[in-house]
Amino acid sequence: MVPTPADIDKAALRLAQELDGVLRNCPAAYVSIGTPDKRCVGVAGDVETVRQHLGAALGSDLYGVWRSRDDQRTVFNWIKMPSGTVYLRVAADEAGAGRSLIYLDAPTVPAAAVTTTPPASSPVSAAAPAKSATGSAAPAAAPIPTVTRTFQAPSPSANGTARVQTGSPVPFTRTLALKSPRLSGPDVLAAQNRLIALTLGSAGGQGDGWYGPNTAKTVRDFQAANNLKVTGVLDRATWTLLFSAGAKPFKSVGK
Repeated sequence: MVPTPADIDKAALRLAQELDGVLRNCPAAYVSIGTPDKRCVGVAGDVETVRQHLGAALGSDLYGVWRSRDDQRTVFNWIKMPSGTVYLRVAADEAGAGRSLIYLDAPTVPAAAVTTTPPASSPVSAAAPAKSATGSAAPAAAPIPTVTRTFQAPSPSANGTARVQTGSPVPFTRTLALKSPRLSGPDVLAAQNRLIALTLGSAGGQGDGWYGPNTAKTVRDFQAANNLKVTGVLDRATWTLLFSAGAKPFKSVGK
């Protein structure tokens, strides 16, 4: 399915809000690629940092794993939208030091079917990209290759419960607490998703990226179960344990 121009606009607006970015005109080097509906968002951080933040913010709304054809100088993926998948590429922003540019557009071909067995190969073809004023190549809108999805059950722990995947998708940069206005961002979302994964009897799902009373309460439950000072504040010590292999699953114990 091909996304509508409204889908591309909504995707750009969402990323600008999630990453505190800026909706901006696409650079001149991008004029000859993609469709007239393309959108660009300027964000702070290098390509890898932005990729990690996008992964935390978008979660299951990403089409699949990230890909790169240039040793991760640029990376690309697709965002699931109501009418189809929106192509997403992150590259260094030549106009600003320490910044990256997110390019969004309709993919050149519809999303391929997801398979459960590895294909012989997954070639990705693309037209030669336009050259920028500095001589570097602007990213071409790539077709979506066949995606191989393998299913692997989580390994059981000693007590028979599934081990929860560890590792923080974003670095710790600030203490999270219940404030007015409420804190939001990829770090809040990453913490919420990790807390959901550790909550015994949880139905799963995703957080909303806002540090509200429910999140503060869940942090208190986690702290109590893991022998931390119970404050409802997600400080560095709580964050480090939360995303470690030593984090203990816990029960939600009411208000």
